[in-house]
Amino acid sequence: MVGIMLTTYNQLEDTKRSLQSLRENTTIPYKLVIVDNASTDGTVDFLRDQGYQIIENQHPVCLSVALNQGLRHLLADPDNRYIGWVHNDMLFYPKWMERILDLFAQETAFGKIAPVSLHLFGPDDPKFAEEFMLKHHAVCYPGNACPWVMPREVVEKVGYFDERFIQCGGYEDWDYNNRILEEGYQVVITMGSTVWHPAMGTRKNHDESASALHNAAVYHEKWGIDHPKV
Repeated sequence: MVGIMLTTYNQLEDTKRSLQSLRENTTIPYKLVIVDNASTDGTVDFLRDQGYQIIENQHPVCLSVALNQGLRHLLADPDNRYIGWVHNDMLFYPKWMERILDLFAQETAFGKIAPVSLHLFGPDDPKFAEEFMLKHHAVCYPGNACPWVMPREVVEKVGYFDERFIQCGGYEDWDYNNRILEEGYQVVITMGSTVWHPAMGTRKNHDESASALHNAAVYHEKWGIDHPKV
């Protein structure tokens, strides 16, 4: 079983498309929890009417806090052997998750795997996506992307996101990756699985310059100014 958390903040139409795509293209068993960050556009009412499991924030919280809310919920269910995070502006292709889990089965050193976004290579087309995944099924390289999936035991060893990283200013993912690496695992992107995610669908609508500066300072204090970002 895979426990998946989806974070939402407005963008209801994007959320509807993403949920439909996830439902149609994820055939392995999964449990979904949606962490909503005080949406004001009817997102919560829609999700509740559709019967989704929701963690509803009445006031905006930082991304690191929202991710930890989702992690705590998913880790509370012992059936969730893997934990994943998806965005509400993503579209998915058949077998995207299956191919990630196959990689975990083949290589126990992988601690976090993200599929590559197809928009970097071609059109949003299922036939092209399938051909692309088959052609590049063996290609993995160190890197950071979203969505991502981690084995439960990796999350339990590494722990929760550092909530000193504020808003959506970034760096919380690089910090978490460093902690995964410290546990002896690898953080990789695979070209054998792909989704459609042009990225920054939520963040681009907000000025995160101040929080980015704050988060950079927190990161550099922890890891040093020259520490590589994976």
